[in-house]
Amino acid sequence: MPRLDPHRFSWNKRTSAATSEEWFETLAHLGPQRVMITENAGSSTAQVQAHGLTEREAEALKKEFGGSMREARWLTAENPPQRAPIKVRGKLSVVSTQSEREEAQNTGEPPALWIPAGMAFGTGEHATTAMCLRQLADVAALLKQEKNEAWEFLDLGTGSAILAMAARVLGAGAVLATDFDAHALRTARENVANNGLKGIKLINSDVLKWTPDRTWPVVAANLFSGVLIEAAKTITSALAPKGHLILSGVLREQEAEVLKAFEKQGVRFEKVVRKGKWISARGVRSGRATAKR
Repeated sequence: MPRLDPHRFSWNKRTSAATSEEWFETLAHLGPQRVMITENAGSSTAQVQAHGLTEREAEALKKEFGGSMREARWLTAENPPQRAPIKVRGKLSVVSTQSEREEAQNTGEPPALWIPAGMAFGTGEHATTAMCLRQLADVAALLKQEKNEAWEFLDLGTGSAILAMAARVLGAGAVLATDFDAHALRTARENVANNGLKGIKLINSDVLKWTPDRTWPVVAANLFSGVLIEAAKTITSALAPKGHLILSGVLREQEAEVLKAFEKQGVRFEKVVRKGKWISARGVRSGRATAKR
């Protein structure tokens, strides 16, 4: 049973559907994996939610914006709820209990990453993370075809470390994962330890203040659109020539602006996946700037 997590509170508020997406920027300090907007077709209102909060964080949001907060009390239950396993291209799965992970090991099924059901974010269920996982599996398959068995992975905005761990399982020889959120890094370290994975280095770093001292053949950045645009030059400079870039955390209406920022840095996008309001894009660095779109 997962221990009682102090980040077990959530906050929610009804808002106008017409302006709901502005909340992603308003709550950008929480990171893209802790904010969710829910809308029903034809409705003039939407619900904005923030998960994985401390009690103080939830109270601060309620004081500033109104709305309500609640505690996920079931995290203390003996039998917390489970989510269905998330399958990724038949290469790995994400499960909610240690017993499911052990079963996969004992039955010869594809490797399973264990992320406790009690976690409020970073479980792979959000569209941005799910798309990144599949893009990463596709890149790993391409590298295997090219007989590139020594690839390394950079994960910017790692959150729960789900992409970092997936990369390791999919064949990455070494992984560097960064996040500016100290709580996310604590959670990431616990998840890496729970899954018995080595070769993953986790560091506290803000991509807007970071200067890479080397390049990686595969880079993923699951960040807000504004951060991606501002950091496009830095992120691309961390990508090796002909290296693979995976982007997510991007709303559909911001797709063109985000991709253009990276194309100006020499990234050629090969695949864009759209799911609900979100997109994920996969590209390759050409090593030279391309014409503006």
